Order: sequence, then structure tokens, then C-alpha cells
Amino acid sequence: EEYIRYRSFDGSEITAFTATPETGYNAAVIVIHEIFGITEFIRNVARRLASLGYLSIAPNLYSRRADLFTEQNIMTVMRRFWSLPPERRTDINAIKEFMNSLTPQEREIVNELVINRESTEERMINDIVSTYNYVRDTYKPRKIGIIEFCMGGGLAFEAMTRVPIDAGVIYYGRSPRRLDDIAKVRGAILAIYAGEDPAINQGLPDLMKAIITYKPRFEMVFYPGTYHAFATEGGPAYNEAAAKDAWERTVNFFRKYLG
Repeated sequence: EEYIRYRSFDGSEITAFTATPETGYNAAVIVIHEIFGITEFIRNVARRLASLGYLSIAPNLYSRRADLFTEQNIMTVMRRFWSLPPERRTDINAIKEFMNSLTPQEREIVNELVINRESTEERMINDIVSTYNYVRDTYKPRKIGIIEFCMGGGLAFEAMTRVPIDAGVIYYGRSPRRLDDIAKVRGAILAIYAGEDPAINQGLPDLMKAIITYKPRFEMVFYPGTYHAFATEGGPAYNEAAAKDAWERTVNFFRKYLG
């Protein structure tokens, strides 16, 4: 395993954690992180994939400001934000009041991940597309998959509408912003959801309509009684039984579509 660097769409340098199988590989899997960045959990996912025979690469989507956007800094600020009642998280006055309680560096994190979230995610999606192109051109695998968690799930779902990824496993990620873009998906999708995750699950009825309309290869599994991020080992919502079952499904899915 090692950290590598490559150029993204705008010329910026991206850092990525990679794990390479000792026995060679025919396929690669891009690992997209949660809101907290390249954590030990994400590195372990990459390691697990390498042990299965896949080249795995986890780009740091905060590479441009890696000094500020560390796991600890993001966790400290966002947990304070998430402590606000859900109805206040979209209230302009409540957000202004919250921002006034922060340091300038903390405000930058909130600006990036809350206030300007849509533009931040668009840049991150373009970074994922650049990562796909880099993996395709540099390592030349026969097939490329993607796996993603939480925030990364929504980003990768969007990326699948822009480049021909062969297989994507989406752990409780939001649906693409423009559901008609599902018509552009070329690979197979495995979507994994927590039963108690209203922010994500409220979008599922419209997603199902789009799936029925555009007919991508789509599988879905729903875990009743679990919460968002239930697969993150060491996290507050971790559910061992559901996480192990979801990982077994993930492995079988990648074997089916990536070899």
C-alpha cells in the first residue's frame, strides 16, 4: 500500500491511498470516502478489496486543503452542526448564529460542506471522474468498479452517470440530483440502505420510478432497524450483523461484475 499523486480535471494535485494485490489484478475498485475523508475505515476497505484481488484506490477529495480538512477537524465541526435540530439546519438565521460561534477555519469547513455543498459536490464528482480516467489510463484494468459510503455514495452514484464504471456499490448515498441521468448509467448498481435513515430514504420512491423507467442493472438491499453509516466500524451507528451481511453481498456483486 502507498499514497500516490496525480492531476485532477483543473490541474490540482490529488492524493490517494492505494492497495495493490500481491498476485496481480485484472480489475480496479475506486473507494470513495465518507464526509470525514480518508479514515482508517476507508483504508481498511481498500485493503480488503486488495486481498480479494482488486487494485484499490481511495482518492482524498479534500486534497486541495488537506491541512484544514482533516478527519478530526471535520468531525469536531460537523458534529456540532448535526447537534442542531433537523429543522434548524436549513434555517438561514440558525446557520448564521451557528457560524458566529465558529473560528475562521471552522467557518471554512461549514461553508464547504453545508452552505456551498452543491458546488463542493460537483467539484468532488469531477475529481472522481478524473480518478476513473487516471486508473483507466495508468493501470489499464479490464474493468473498473466503485464503492462508496454516506456522502461518497451520492457522489459516486452521480459519477456513474458520467463515466462507464462497470459496477458500483452505494452504501446509503443520495440519488443523482437529476434522476433522468440514470439513463446514462452503463454499469450494474448495488444500493444498500439503512431502515432508519429518513434523509436518504425519502428519495427512494422517486429513485425507484427512475429505475423502472430507465432499467439499469439494479439490486437493492434494505436493513430494517439500522441507521445511516451502519457499516462504519467503530462508528456510533455500527451494526455488526448488517455490516457483515452487506460486505458479503458487496464481495459477491463485485465478483459477478468485475471478475
